Amino acid sequence: MRSYVVFSSMGPDRPGLAKEFAEFFTARGINIERARGCVLGGEFGMIILTSGKTDDIERLIGDLDTLRQKTGLDVYVRKTKAPSHREVLPSIPYKLIATAIDRPGIIHQISRTFQQRGISIDDIATNVDNNPVTGANVFQMVCYFSVPPAVKILELKNDLNRVSDEYNIDIRFDAVINK
Repeated sequence: MRSYVVFSSMGPDRPGLAKEFAEFFTARGINIERARGCVLGGEFGMIILTSGKTDDIERLIGDLDTLRQKTGLDVYVRKTKAPSHREVLPSIPYKLIATAIDRPGIIHQISRTFQQRGISIDDIATNVDNNPVTGANVFQMVCYFSVPPAVKILELKNDLNRVSDEYNIDIRFDAVINK
């Protein structure tokens, strides 16, 4: 039987961490299905969906202290189901890009708008960069979300336009066929 496990890890960044994780999983016959990692400040964070034979997964979970010692990272694990077994309701996928002068609350305003309409964020990435010309810290958010049939797109656009106007955020979103 095949089992699925999500790993999350965080700790001081250094070269070779991704290789050490991949090596650890490969040596135990575990497949990396999906992974995301990035440096945040001086810390490296990663989240990984893995799969393997149930016995191999159980042995892997029992050997996590080896991974923690080798990488120096905090490692957490959670069993999950196969992505194909996730209950997904009919919906239309969308991509949103938001850009603004950085300040607290931008993510909150956009995610609150989604939550009020029963929309779930599938994937989100944010970043703040310094604009060398103006010296301003510019926030950018890219997220993918799925709009259920009961949500009227025009009403969602109006809601996001209100957030855009009130908080001076450039918000654009479009339906996507392929991510």
